[in-house]
Amino acid sequence: MQALVYDEYCDLSGMRITEVAKPKPRQNDVVVEVHAAGINPIDWKVREGQMRGRFELDFPNVAGRDLSGIVIEVGKDVTNLKRGDHVFGTCPPNRWGSHAEFVAVDAGVLGIKPSDISHVEAASISLVGLTALTALEKTAMIEPGMDVLIHAGAGGVGAFAIQYSKFCGAKVFATASEANVDFVTQLGADEVINYRTVDFRDVLSNLDVVYDTMGGDTHLKSYDVLKSGGLLVGLNAEPLPDEKPREDIRVEIPLVDYDRAGVNRIAELLRVKAVRPSVSAVFALSDAIDAYKLSETTHAKGKIVLSIK
Repeated sequence: MQALVYDEYCDLSGMRITEVAKPKPRQNDVVVEVHAAGINPIDWKVREGQMRGRFELDFPNVAGRDLSGIVIEVGKDVTNLKRGDHVFGTCPPNRWGSHAEFVAVDAGVLGIKPSDISHVEAASISLVGLTALTALEKTAMIEPGMDVLIHAGAGGVGAFAIQYSKFCGAKVFATASEANVDFVTQLGADEVINYRTVDFRDVLSNLDVVYDTMGGDTHLKSYDVLKSGGLLVGLNAEPLPDEKPREDIRVEIPLVDYDRAGVNRIAELLRVKAVRPSVSAVFALSDAIDAYKLSETTHAKGKIVLSIK
C-alpha cells in the first residue's frame, strides 16, 4: 500500500510517499480502508521531535492520526464493529498511520460516521473535536452566559471551539487575522479581535474562560483578561511558560481522551447541527507533502484533509 513515511525525526525534506506492507489487526483492532485523513499541527510537531519528552516513535513511521473510512478486517476480540462499517476517529498517541491507504487502529477509538457528511468532512473533525471537548465540556464546563475567549479562532480546534461554545450559550470572543475575521464571525463568534493590529488585553476583561491554543506569550497575556477565579485552559501539545503571573486564576492543561464516547459525542453534535466541519483544503495522498507545507505555515483556515480513496 502507499503511505506517507519518515525514517527519523526530521523536517519536510525527510518525508516520502512509498510502498509499505498493509497492516494486520491486533486482537482489539480493525483495519480501515482510509478514504480521507486529516492533517493536524500535532502531526508535524511529532515528526520534528517536539513531543519526544512524552514518547518516542518507532521508525519507519507512517504519519497521520485523523481518519475516516470503511472497516475491511476485524480483530478476533472486536464485537462492536464489523466489516463494511463506515467509521471515523483518531489514532491514539504513538499509534499513528492514517496517512496511508489502510490503517490498523484500536476499535475502541472509532465511531460510526454520520451518514449525512462525507469522509473528507468526517476526517477533518475528530481530533479537533476531542481536543476542544476535553477543554471546554469536560474541564471548563461551558454554560449559558459565560464570557469565553478562544485564541486562533480560524484554526481547526478554534473553529470547533467557537461553534461548541455558542451552542452552549456562551458569549464568544475570538482572535484571528484580518483575512479570517469574516470566517470566524460566520462560525458564531460575537466579537473577533484582529491580533495583528489589536492587543486583546486592550479590549477584553473580566472573562470567565480563555481557551489558549497558542502557548508562549499569548498564554501569559491571557491572565490579564480573566476575572478572579477564571479559568485558563490550554492545549497539552503547546509550549507553555513556567511562570504564573496570578494566583487567583485556575490553569488547566488537560490530556485528551481518545475513545468511542468522545467520537460519538462529536457525531451527536454534528447531528443536531451544533457544529459543522471546517475544511479549507483537500489534497491527494500523492500531494501530501504539499499539504504538510501548507499546515506548517500555521495560517490555514479550518482543516487540511487528504482524500485517499
